[in-house]
Amino acid sequence: MSVLTERRVTSLVLLLVGAALLSQTFGQAHSGLGAFSPMFFPRIVLGFWVAVAVLDIFAELRDHHVVTRPRLLRVTVIAVASLAFLVSMTRIGFFLAAAPFAVVALVTLGLRNPLSIAGVAVGVPAALVALFNHVLTLPLPTSPFAWWF
Repeated sequence: MSVLTERRVTSLVLLLVGAALLSQTFGQAHSGLGAFSPMFFPRIVLGFWVAVAVLDIFAELRDHHVVTRPRLLRVTVIAVASLAFLVSMTRIGFFLAAAPFAVVALVTLGLRNPLSIAGVAVGVPAALVALFNHVLTLPLPTSPFAWWF
């Protein structure tokens, strides 16, 4: 049995990234509005992210099946794409950064149906922009090219 599996490495990377991002949401002095400060929803999402990563690591450590060598290239591609997404989101806006990231992540994870890839890559970021910008009025980073995304 290999201690180092692709899923364990991925779960550990996700845990570390989520914990690092979650730590950045504390100590920020944004507003005195309490639950409606700009850090409220990111803390919820990142807290859920960390909890799921911890549960996944425990589930993987309990599982004793034989696995092949980890495909670290896939983990590396998604990690680099995540970093590029985080950096570009502040420069070109959430939607324009999230759509290409979704395409890269879905193709890297093995999805090959172009219609499914396009639907998820456009639909999920569009739904998040609609939810945060228009329903919750907690705007995501916007594009310098167009005000609607």
